[in-house]
Amino acid sequence: MAETMDIHEAPIHEEEEDIAEAQRRSKRKKSFRKKSPAKKFSLPQFGKSTSIVLIVAVVIVGVIAGLIIHASWRNNGARFALKLSEQLGEQQATAEKAAHLKLGGSSEFSCINQISMEQGGLLFESPKATTVSGVKIPQWVVFVKEENGDILSEITYYHYKQLGEYGNGVKVKAHVAAEGITTIMSPDDVQHYIGFAPLRVNYNADGMQEAYKYYYKDLNSGDSVSYILYVNYENGFAVSAAEEENLFILPFLTLR
Repeated sequence: MAETMDIHEAPIHEEEEDIAEAQRRSKRKKSFRKKSPAKKFSLPQFGKSTSIVLIVAVVIVGVIAGLIIHASWRNNGARFALKLSEQLGEQQATAEKAAHLKLGGSSEFSCINQISMEQGGLLFESPKATTVSGVKIPQWVVFVKEENGDILSEITYYHYKQLGEYGNGVKVKAHVAAEGITTIMSPDDVQHYIGFAPLRVNYNADGMQEAYKYYYKDLNSGDSVSYILYVNYENGFAVSAAEEENLFILPFLTLR
């Protein structure tokens, strides 16, 4: 009688073979990983001449950046005026040293010389020029008044670039209400509210005053309307604000 095989015995042998095959594959993979060398990252190698060129380029960029920053610093008239205002009551030599400048008695521009005496006689002006109504003038001027010999008593800064091409001031979209300036506002807050820098800043023993000049096109008449807005400060905060309309057209209508 022929032998019979239990149908449940065959799968056991097959499972054992599958396990053995899986173990062999695992060993081969581990062996492959061990033999595969890890990739190494290496920095690019520069020759001596290339390194020198790179160093020179970095130095040149640094020098250019320094010159740009210095030029910008030297053309910041508002900063010089503020530095001088901190020296009110001091002698001229002391104030000049503190503000890192040298005050002069004349301007390179004849029109500035015509008004310098009534503004104090001493001045420090921008190395750059702007054009107003076809006439070149410095972008800004700091005028200084003295008393009792050489004691600083008043500083007046004019940012002439704010006059615009025709002297009407900064062009805005609409009237700027003086009522919007409150007593808790600092000069920075006021400038943020108005939207541009003042044309004139005056410092004296009583405090500081800013004057803003601007114009806009009236929607009803279609005419350009110009205003001057004055803001007075004490102890670093606004104490009052007032405005007046700048009737710039009137001087053109008559002759002396």
